[in-house]
Amino acid sequence: MRAIALLLAALIAATGCGDDDERSGSPDPATERSDRPAKPPPGWKTFANRRAGFTLSLPPGWRARTRGSATLIRSGDRLLALTVAADRSEAGRELRPRRYARRAFRALPGFRRLRRTGTRSVRGSPYPTARVEGRGTLARRRQRQQITVAVFRRPGRVTYAAVAFAARAGGVAAHAAPLNTVLASLRARRPAL
Repeated sequence: MRAIALLLAALIAATGCGDDDERSGSPDPATERSDRPAKPPPGWKTFANRRAGFTLSLPPGWRARTRGSATLIRSGDRLLALTVAADRSEAGRELRPRRYARRAFRALPGFRRLRRTGTRSVRGSPYPTARVEGRGTLARRRQRQQITVAVFRRPGRVTYAAVAFAARAGGVAAHAAPLNTVLASLRARRPAL
């Protein structure tokens, strides 16, 4: 858990962005409005990271743990890991989602042969979004991974960055359909101060 949370922190720093603790010059988070959480599919549950200020829906058997402002989510079979964090730095408030997501993908540490395979929006999200898909090999373990970087922006306020790593089985990323639903369910909420 700590390694993945640190990976996201390093990723946000490498993209020239800060995390939610870097608020100099930013609007007061206490003035942010909360959006109603997405209605989870039957059997799913709603998870909230109060410090970072977001909610999302999780499938049965998936676990979420929060450390500081980052949340690590794992599928029950551990074939997918997803980390989500909020960026309220100047770059997080101002960069367009597509640019932010592409920078984040290029800055992934510990990967060789990173290759972007597509960029699109996150279907079903009420926010301006970008989703970069790609592949890479985790250098230390020599494991091929399907990588998704999804970015959700509330202009002038915050960017939520979600980075998913999934094992590939039979040429398809594990848990692709549930991941789509989880990403579409992300909703902003006022962060706890």
